[in-house]
Amino acid sequence: MPGRLLLICGALLGLAELATGKGNYQSTKNGKTLVWNSDPKPGDVATWSGARDRDDYAHGFGRLIWYTTEPGSSKPELYARYWGRMVNGKFEGPVNVHSKRKTHHAIFISGTRVTGWAPGTASSRANAVWQRLVAKRRENVEPEAPAAGPIDERSEAMGQRSEDTGLRSAVKESIQDLYSERWPKIDIDDSLRLLAFPPRSLR
Repeated sequence: MPGRLLLICGALLGLAELATGKGNYQSTKNGKTLVWNSDPKPGDVATWSGARDRDDYAHGFGRLIWYTTEPGSSKPELYARYWGRMVNGKFEGPVNVHSKRKTHHAIFISGTRVTGWAPGTASSRANAVWQRLVAKRRENVEPEAPAAGPIDERSEAMGQRSEDTGLRSAVKESIQDLYSERWPKIDIDDSLRLLAFPPRSLR
């Protein structure tokens, strides 16, 4: 009974993931290559004609063909043929698609289509558009906050606007102490002072 319950819970979680539209990696028909499926459905089958990286993800330029199984059918049917560059099993840059005797193109970033499908094949300008979109995405990403180091109570107090006069006098005293340490007062003859110390104008 517990095993059956786990199986049912796992199946429900899998269906929930499919319902939310989250993508996942899928093995190609020959089981050799992993490709990204942004909208997985039961019965999806893929083939990849191109290179793989050392982790078996589709890599470089090639052709990805998707087959889908329609409701009531047992045999997968051709859905579309895609031509483009893969990075870590995901399309990156301009991608051409041929489906229902029509060709369109769009731009993908990390497996996600970021432009609408436009008729025809991608022109040479599509690479420049893709680079601009990547740069824009990088600008919009907030930089990580630097790691906070130990907070010095004195520097924190000095950094804040405070009306406490005691703090101001303490800061003033510490500056005077620093000045006196740098230029100590020594009771010596003026002739020796001229030889040992720089002129007053340089102090």
